Amino acid sequence: SFSVLAHSIYKRLFPFTISLVKSEAEADDVMQDVFLKIWLNRTILTTLDNPFGWIYTVLSHTISNHLRTKIRHELKLNRLKTITTYHLEEELDARFTESLIDEAARLLPEKRKQVFLLNKKEGLSRKEIAERLNVSENTVRNQLAEAIRFIRERLEHHGDLSIPILIIIAISLFL
Repeated sequence: SFSVLAHSIYKRLFPFTISLVKSEAEADDVMQDVFLKIWLNRTILTTLDNPFGWIYTVLSHTISNHLRTKIRHELKLNRLKTITTYHLEEELDARFTESLIDEAARLLPEKRKQVFLLNKKEGLSRKEIAERLNVSENTVRNQLAEAIRFIRERLEHHGDLSIPILIIIAISLFL
């Protein structure tokens, strides 16, 4: 009967399967797939010269497919972890950089700080700031330049961070 055959096959092939997939639970899954394939093809078993050889081939293919799927899954998971870690590091760097800029901005003289914050935090143009504060655009431009110079000097104490930050700030001066 099929159950006697299944038990015999299981006893012979399960240790081999564990040695390849390295987990009893995974080996059970593989063996279950093999038994399903045997059951679905049970009519051809009696016509084969070497049924055990055929079963062994089915097992080998099932193990190969299982390992290939497992590797693909692990690669996707590793890529996802790498991407997530990279974005988390980027976010932390951005927050740290923003806190350094905020800390330096707090030390600016009041009018200069106001001009800087209106430009960087509220996104106002130099013209809009000049209108709001009732000063010339030239005064706003000079105040921004002085604020950026002061912040740059403060950030130079933090090494590599200052270069990308200064590029971003310098570009925003011309917007």
